[in-house]
Amino acid sequence: MNQRLVAVSELLFATLIWGFGFTATIWAMESTSSILLSVTRFFGACLLTLPVFYFSKEMRAEFSLANLKLSALPGFFLGMTLILQTWGLEFTTATKSGFITTLYVILVPVIEVLIIKKKVSRWHTAWVGLAMVGTALIVQLQFNEVNKGDVLTLICSAFAAAHIALLGAIGPKIKSPFVFNFYQSFWAGSLALIMLPFFDGPHWKGINNLALIGFISLTVGSTMLAFALQVKAQKKLSASLASLIFLLESPFAMMFGIILLGETLTMYQAAGAGLIILAAVGAIRFERA
Repeated sequence: MNQRLVAVSELLFATLIWGFGFTATIWAMESTSSILLSVTRFFGACLLTLPVFYFSKEMRAEFSLANLKLSALPGFFLGMTLILQTWGLEFTTATKSGFITTLYVILVPVIEVLIIKKKVSRWHTAWVGLAMVGTALIVQLQFNEVNKGDVLTLICSAFAAAHIALLGAIGPKIKSPFVFNFYQSFWAGSLALIMLPFFDGPHWKGINNLALIGFISLTVGSTMLAFALQVKAQKKLSASLASLIFLLESPFAMMFGIILLGETLTMYQAAGAGLIILAAVGAIRFERA
């Protein structure tokens, strides 16, 4: 199996995990606040990663001040993305949050052109346009119903774009995606911890079975595994192509929201999901890394 196909497969698996992450976040917030959840998931992922390093001499060798510095800015962007997205889920639905977040697909090529000075193909622009039509159908352009959660999620998408573009730029410098993810999770968790006093409580409301599943999924699946897969895959794929593949996170979020949260699906939303899937498949099939 060629490396590009492996990278695409890794990103597809990561988007499936992140798609469930929207439902997992809503479950987890039945027991805690959005900001404490961000602190818990990032530091929890760091703690669970440490035993792996104990048994891997190769990974231990990657612990260095240079790698700590390299991960600082990505960690900041990642932390802001998840803090804002989780906070936004207090006020909006998992389906809507999933699709607003995907607006990073417009911003990533802009960042690449303006900052990284990388050219974006006309085909990519076409796939992005098709995906945005799908997004418009999903949210049904209900701008008269925009709430605080939607605005927070929109801001989060800008930080997500910066994170994706930056990983694409520094990818060749990253030797161990797993170690790098440990470092960026540390920075993201530290940012959430600093912001904790500025969020109103109560931060802890007890625990139930669904909340526990949510905590485990977000810590082990979304943070420890999926972000490491993202870092690994973006060593082989461009940031623009990766951002289009990430769009599949939204149909997955909608699917889990319908099945597990009782959210409804309209014909417009189904058509929008279809267009996004078509755009992602087209990009994978016809674009080069």
